[in-house]
Amino acid sequence: MKIFSEAEIQRRRTLVSRGLQERGVEVAFLHAADSVYYLTGVPLLSPWGRPMWAVMRADGSVAVIGSMIEKETMETYAWADEVRAYDDAHNVWDRSLQEVADLVTADGHRPTRIGVERSLLPVSIAEALDSKLGATLVEVGDLVFDARLIKSDEELALLTTTGEVAKVGANAFVEALSPGVSELAVAGHAVAEMNRAIAALWPGGATSTYAYCHLGEHTLSPHLHATDRRLGRGDVVALNVFPTIWGYCIELERTYIYGEPSDKQSQALNAVNEAFQYAKREFRPGKVISELHREASGILEREGYGEFIRHGTGHAHGIMIGAAGREEGGELRPYNHAAVRERTVNSIEPGVYIPGLGGFRHSDVMAVAADGSVRCLTDFPTEVRF
Repeated sequence: MKIFSEAEIQRRRTLVSRGLQERGVEVAFLHAADSVYYLTGVPLLSPWGRPMWAVMRADGSVAVIGSMIEKETMETYAWADEVRAYDDAHNVWDRSLQEVADLVTADGHRPTRIGVERSLLPVSIAEALDSKLGATLVEVGDLVFDARLIKSDEELALLTTTGEVAKVGANAFVEALSPGVSELAVAGHAVAEMNRAIAALWPGGATSTYAYCHLGEHTLSPHLHATDRRLGRGDVVALNVFPTIWGYCIELERTYIYGEPSDKQSQALNAVNEAFQYAKREFRPGKVISELHREASGILEREGYGEFIRHGTGHAHGIMIGAAGREEGGELRPYNHAAVRERTVNSIEPGVYIPGLGGFRHSDVMAVAADGSVRCLTDFPTEVRF
């Protein structure tokens, strides 16, 4: 069974093909796993060193080119006009590029303008394309990112379920906390329970779910993987769960104090809580994103934590395989002067990172419906007593 309906994939292709036509691009070569998945439905969640390409013509037709080891995956999940597989007998980049070139020149015509993900394409691959086809390479990656930003009903349903799984993971995380427990044990228990929930709530859905548990000084590094660091009384605890179903990821993050908090810990948490709740209330269609970031950061600055802000107030959610990144239009940062739109899904996560004290951040994921209403997909307590 395919992951998305044919109508959903066609909706995506229509959005991107319009952009290709406006830019005078005859055919686009998309290599980032996120983009290939978005336009074809093939979930290459772990490429393992072998490229996969979606070759999309301006009329919206698409072919998928991938390694022989992914042949069944492509045939099972692809909504494509053609599927081609290559073997490992030659360098996989050379071999896949030759398949791409052969495909688009099969009718004897050489395209003069080719769309690529220029910001993600290795220089050597761009040079190889130029050598094989001699065409002008045009950036089209932004067309895919813009399309991804606005979620369909099918995507919203998937993300809503993922939000429910996040709550299961957060409960399991808190349940696992006890004196002397390691970050590895806590994160492992949360992941196991989330995967169990996915099996029940979205049968057949592949998972790449993960979790971080940060204790004490490790809370200063929010992307640090779990270690054997052990929990003690008075530690700052960062809860981070990231359930992922078919490449669609949701995050739920909380900061707690294990035991009685110190005055400095309480002050930092109170400031983050205020900025967090404010930004969640203000996140709505029409709100200018840079203003939302400025206002949430202003609360932290007012409380004396301005120098400890290390990141933006949030970001878009959806496909987060890691091959291409997040939708730039959903980054809650000072340079993004766009407005919040209907059918977008964003995290709200102001935070401060204070050397010698710890990192303090909560994160919830907010979804804007077609009618402009906003709901939180990851409701979970911001305060837990241990």
